Amino acid sequence: MAPIDDVDFGSVVPLNTWVLISNFKLAYNLLRRADGTFNRELAEFLDRKVPANTIPVDGAVVVSVNYRRSPEHRFPCAYDDGWAALKWVKSRVWLQSGKDSKVYVYMAGDSSGGNIAHHVAVRAAEEDVEVLGNILLHPLFGGEKRTESEKKLDGKYFVRLQDRDWYWRAFLPEGEDRDHPACNPFGPRGKSIVGLKFPKSLVCVAGLDLLQDWQLEYVEGLKKSGQDVKLLYLKEATIGFYFLPNNDHFYCLMKEINDFVNSDC
Repeated sequence: MAPIDDVDFGSVVPLNTWVLISNFKLAYNLLRRADGTFNRELAEFLDRKVPANTIPVDGAVVVSVNYRRSPEHRFPCAYDDGWAALKWVKSRVWLQSGKDSKVYVYMAGDSSGGNIAHHVAVRAAEEDVEVLGNILLHPLFGGEKRTESEKKLDGKYFVRLQDRDWYWRAFLPEGEDRDHPACNPFGPRGKSIVGLKFPKSLVCVAGLDLLQDWQLEYVEGLKKSGQDVKLLYLKEATIGFYFLPNNDHFYCLMKEINDFVNSDC
């Protein structure tokens, strides 16, 4: 259980971060329709397009996956697209290490991207495709029960439970509930990963994220499955704290990611 009772909700967030995330929330509220559909044309108009940089940085290449999105494309489309992207990366000769003929891959994602990274990593482990590590930033997991952090933080900081519930209704197969393995990987219908060569994980949990209890349960699920996982719990951070480099949490996370990746060098 996360210690959230003694956090001052009104004093932990830089103003420009608050404005930035509030604008994101406003945009999402404009895009989602009450009937469960999504204004994809407006979403594409608002989505900032950044030209690709094809020049490797310190020998690394970042591949951003333009996976299919719900509600137009439900489960398992996003996972299938992530898997296709991983296989494409692993097959590129020009991405091979200068030391040997391998392509070394880390997967990373925040929110739904963290969820996708987990499920793609499971498939990779099952099919003996090597992934060196997973970096999950407040990954989007959940379940049917309501946790303490969900009840205490609902609506207090950008995110409401009804928003998260909408996301799952838009993504999961028709008629499914939030104990579906896509949402609750270590829940009653979850797939065991005991004995799998699953990549090591770095999981960042924000202390003001209402889904933190589910993220902490995910970390415990990895541990109980015998997998290597490191938890970075930032008590006074919230979703999106890494959007702007104006807080100590940002620099803490960057250092943890650097150490996590370079431990294999």
